Amino acid sequence: MAAGNSSRPWASWTAATARAVSAALLMVGGLAVCSGLIDLLGSGSDSPTLLITGSGMGLLGSLLLGRVRGPGRTRPVDIIVATTLTLTLGILLVAGLYLMTGATQRPDDALFEATTGITTTAMSVLDPAGLGYGLRFLRAGSQWLGGFAALLVGIVILPFFGFGGEFADRSRSGGYRPLAPDEASATRNILRLYVPGTGLIWGGYTLAGKSWFDGLLLAMSTVSTGGFTSGADEFADPSVQWVAIGGMLLAGSSMVTFWHLFVGRGGLHRQTGLSMYLGLNAAGVLLLVLWSTGVDLAAARRLLFVVAASVSTTGFPMDVPSEWSTAAPVLLLLLVSVGAMSGSAGGGLQIRQHRALMKMALREMARQLHPRAVLKVRLDRRVAGEDTLRQIVVLQFLFVAVTFSTAFVVAVFGLDLAASISAAVHATATAGPVRGLDGVMVDPTEWPRSVRLALLPAMVFGRLSIYPAVVAVASLLSLLRDKARVSRRYRAHRHGGSL
Repeated sequence: MAAGNSSRPWASWTAATARAVSAALLMVGGLAVCSGLIDLLGSGSDSPTLLITGSGMGLLGSLLLGRVRGPGRTRPVDIIVATTLTLTLGILLVAGLYLMTGATQRPDDALFEATTGITTTAMSVLDPAGLGYGLRFLRAGSQWLGGFAALLVGIVILPFFGFGGEFADRSRSGGYRPLAPDEASATRNILRLYVPGTGLIWGGYTLAGKSWFDGLLLAMSTVSTGGFTSGADEFADPSVQWVAIGGMLLAGSSMVTFWHLFVGRGGLHRQTGLSMYLGLNAAGVLLLVLWSTGVDLAAARRLLFVVAASVSTTGFPMDVPSEWSTAAPVLLLLLVSVGAMSGSAGGGLQIRQHRALMKMALREMARQLHPRAVLKVRLDRRVAGEDTLRQIVVLQFLFVAVTFSTAFVVAVFGLDLAASISAAVHATATAGPVRGLDGVMVDPTEWPRSVRLALLPAMVFGRLSIYPAVVAVASLLSLLRDKARVSRRYRAHRHGGSL
């Protein structure tokens, strides 16, 4: 009888939860082991902690994964909730590593650093100069994993289990090899682009004069749009700036676009989304040049760097030229909120959603003139379903709601209005660095601890493209409500029985 029960398939939500826990343990455990080995190149003081803890996480994750007996069919809502759980557990595990290695003594600082790392938000409270090789690799590697997770959410999780399925690259017509014919193949194909892309950018930084280790950390921060650097003078060399600009433009581009180019399905002239993305960068640079004074070639390069860092939501730090217009920070904030292309590691509401909203607005105006006309919204030569369009409208509302509710809480905790809105937008878009109205970058360590903690939910929501996190919160509230009902009924039953 016991043997029969052990072979019985698990419930959908149980199996999804167990796989989420094992995935978080395996990913963070593997990162910790790699960080421990890297630390041996330096002092090696953190190696024992990282190696032992990482090995324990990996063993525990493997044992748990081996015991899971999946159901015949997993519900999409359980997959989406498990995605949120994986990210949340990953943050907690990385925060634990920071505390165990002594990178910080405060749990709130460890939680903030882990969250900004895995959500690829360019904010930090740790001094890189005080970190060894292993911890620096752990910080950059957490961003690299976060960027990969963002690609899975945008290309695999949401199209297959959430919304926007008509935009998934699945069709095999004409002998074409799609990027995402199924979940497993999509994950492999993303790795085939993500890992070589990291290596390509790493090679660029090395040729520009960076050491192999510093170049590797910068490459992981660039390709993931994480924005973590090892020092304030990281981009002093113009050649390094050019590599970063190219890397940020690539990181903010869609993986689907790269796959089309890789397999020869279409040329650059057919990639409308890519044209709009590059045009957004060009328009931002042009406006900043017009609003600045005394712009030479070096200043124009720095402005291009700042714009690419904003649109891709990478957030690499760069000082701006003097005599900057007060409209410039507002423009950068707008670029951050728009964000990168859908299907990239970048954050923000993303360009495809903005295109859909604009076309929906034009369609509604056309319907006023031609009420009986059947008008479709086309994106990337595909017709967007009405369900997807409704979800995009809801997504826009949720993005704005999360941003302004975060700004309100942050303002209550002590920041002025402009800084509160800027910090909230950057957190929800998983971008950085936060700039004041004078263009000067703000140091997060100067904020009250309550402000930093208030930004963490917005970072998680933003990295998960809002939708999975909202579904997870709604599922949790529904579960708590059902538990409360059962508890009330039980108490009522006992009370009635006693009478």
